[in-house]
Amino acid sequence: MNVLLTGAAGLVGRPAYDLLSVNHNVTALDVRSVDGVADAVLADVLDFEALVEVVEGHDAVVNTIMAPNPSYADGGPGFTINVVGLQNLLEAARLVGVSRFVHTSSGAVHGGYSQDTRYTHDLYPLKAPSGYCMSKLLQEELARNYHEQHGMSIACIRPWSIIDAERMVTTDGEPVTSFSWGTIDCLDVASSLVCALEAPDIDYDCFYVMAADEAYECTDVARTELLLNWHPERRFDEKGVV
Repeated sequence: MNVLLTGAAGLVGRPAYDLLSVNHNVTALDVRSVDGVADAVLADVLDFEALVEVVEGHDAVVNTIMAPNPSYADGGPGFTINVVGLQNLLEAARLVGVSRFVHTSSGAVHGGYSQDTRYTHDLYPLKAPSGYCMSKLLQEELARNYHEQHGMSIACIRPWSIIDAERMVTTDGEPVTSFSWGTIDCLDVASSLVCALEAPDIDYDCFYVMAADEAYECTDVARTELLLNWHPERRFDEKGVV
């Protein structure tokens, strides 16, 4: 497939580019240069007209854009990037007839539920507090609507605490000081996106991806493994990498 990968310079996007490129023709897009990808497209998902031109000719879109966590506070741009940016991507994909859309969502769409809740793909309505969590909730509602109104095939991947286990840093570059039941390595998030892209018969579906033993009790990540034929390469517990 011809695949447009947005957010290709990011912690998940960069490894996703390498994995996708094994079997697909990949166009990398970001607002900053993408390390090792000379022909990456520099574009902003808030520029709709430019985005339509870039999406044209692609069979699928894989979205990994994640605005930095501090950008959601005090009127920062993070909320707009997430919500308006995804709306622009979905609409551009609809206009040019993209057949599969894979979106990097978050378990934060259920952040408004009590901590003893079992988080599953079909837990609805979505509930989230303000800021980042609300932006992810709105992203999924947009994605659901585009499937229901336009028949677009959409898979939403729900990681929670993404880290780079090689460098032991978070998505914001902060040192990792502990692991939680939601911890997952960025490479494993990237591989789940590839699996979702290549999975047959997806109408609209959401998939939890996590890599700690407790996650199998707190979420239905086992369902993801079964349906997407995906398994995390790195597992975590409270003491470290398993």
